[in-house]
Amino acid sequence: MPTGKSAIILFLAGFLLISGSGCSETVIQEEFFQSYRVRPDSTLEVYNPNGSVKVSGWEGEEIEISAVKETTRDQRTLDRVDIFIDIDQVIAIETVHPAAGDPEVTVSYEIKIPEKMSVGRIECLNGDIVVEDVYGNPELITGNGSVSASNIYGVVSARSSNGDIDVSGVKGLAGLRTSNGSIDAELLDLQNDLEIITSNGSITLLVEPDLSINLEANTSNGTVNTGNLDIEASIHEQTSVAGKLNEGGYTINISTSNGSIDLDYLS
Repeated sequence: MPTGKSAIILFLAGFLLISGSGCSETVIQEEFFQSYRVRPDSTLEVYNPNGSVKVSGWEGEEIEISAVKETTRDQRTLDRVDIFIDIDQVIAIETVHPAAGDPEVTVSYEIKIPEKMSVGRIECLNGDIVVEDVYGNPELITGNGSVSASNIYGVVSARSSNGDIDVSGVKGLAGLRTSNGSIDAELLDLQNDLEIITSNGSITLLVEPDLSINLEANTSNGTVNTGNLDIEASIHEQTSVAGKLNEGGYTINISTSNGSIDLDYLS
């Protein structure tokens, strides 16, 4: 973690009884809330091995961090998991487990940041990521979960090993990839070549009508549908399309092994 104003988080503890299908189990839960005044040019980074992360922008001048630790084991198990927050140029939030990817404790975050503060790398090993209404060039990574990014003034990259990816209302894309899930995205601008890839799922991409791009789309088991796109095609088959939009430019490579690809203009 970077040096700076750091804190180990203390929690308020509680107990929940969850019942279902004739059985019940006790869930031990601890909740935390803290706010900090931060510089408007700060960048947020989060590492959370087991649990979800939601980040959203708001009009306040402080970062507000809400976290919930939860386990079905015992208090000692819960106490072995710590949260560190480092307040510096980079606002770094890290969940530390006694063993990498420890599944016994989940930590879920809801974080509100000043609207001009940037979002950098958000990483989970097991959990969903939601980022909305922020600035920056977020790099969103989860090993097992979905990724959702919306209304972001910046370039977004997203990766999941097992989950859907949904990106809309962002300035640009820098790569979208999942091994087992669908991808839905909007493309407003393109400043470099781009890959959108899933091994098992459908892909839907809506592009700004004025974009000049080279397009390559392939599926092993499905169809490629080009909607209303005015493509100068060199290849136009059921499972493969290649060609240019508006005389061409940077290349978009879209690929799935098992699923259809749907392409159209962004309305």
